[in-house]
Amino acid sequence: MPRSAALRATYVAIAVNLCLLAMKATATNLSDSLTIFSETLNSLSDVVSAIVILLCVRWAWKSPDESHPFGHRRAEPIAGLVVAIFTGILGFEVCKTAVLDLWHRNMPHHIGPYPIVALCITAVVKTGMTVYFRRRGREFNSPALRATAVDCRNDVVVVLQGLIAVVFAELRLPLLDVLAALLVGGYILYGAHRIGMENIDYLMGRAPEAELLARVRAAAAAVPHVQSVADIRGHYVGTFVHVELTAAVDGALSTTQSHDVSEAVRSAVESLPAIDRAFVHISPETTGGT
Repeated sequence: MPRSAALRATYVAIAVNLCLLAMKATATNLSDSLTIFSETLNSLSDVVSAIVILLCVRWAWKSPDESHPFGHRRAEPIAGLVVAIFTGILGFEVCKTAVLDLWHRNMPHHIGPYPIVALCITAVVKTGMTVYFRRRGREFNSPALRATAVDCRNDVVVVLQGLIAVVFAELRLPLLDVLAALLVGGYILYGAHRIGMENIDYLMGRAPEAELLARVRAAAAAVPHVQSVADIRGHYVGTFVHVELTAAVDGALSTTQSHDVSEAVRSAVESLPAIDRAFVHISPETTGGT
């Protein structure tokens, strides 16, 4: 993933989310809608997430050093855990406020047109961001940008639900506003759980998908003089993958030739977008193949 292009994408996320946060904060000051307040906190969470992603992209692309010989790829999932914790706190606060308002029957008395306009603009902007980050995530093979696209898509659904609730609340059904805020809070908590578990998997060295391992096998098997490929294993190091495999070659090859085959296999596997490092073991075969 080109570092400069990834940084530009994160700058876009920060700028857009800051604008949405300012707009929603203004709407919160102009009304007592709990839905728009919860949406403001959701935008605050998006801003923090974008800033953390920016920092982790800069850090994760630092060159390996003596203290981190395999690079700094785990920076992204560490940042993801920080985002998950912060998001969970916001979601809990929204849910707590909604439950207390329901308990004490504190219904909004004034909504006004501005929150409705703010939610409409948010729905349009988040739809555009979904398309933008989905394309960038695929182009750069970036889990962080793909996750941002999914989060934007989910935000569209939540905003539309909140918009319906605010409109009905303006039509003298204020209970729907509080219930919508409770749903938004639940969505924020779910997002925190999903982000947290995904990044814990990355930090714990989860095995990559079977489809990726199949591509690794195909890339290694296509190298000349490789007769078979076995014992393929891999694990995530941050959001990138380290793999190890055994390549069987003709036992009649010289040590130098076997070494050249090993290097060719390593280069072929590491050319795959998600693979950061490949470790190749050469197994000489005396029967001409397996």
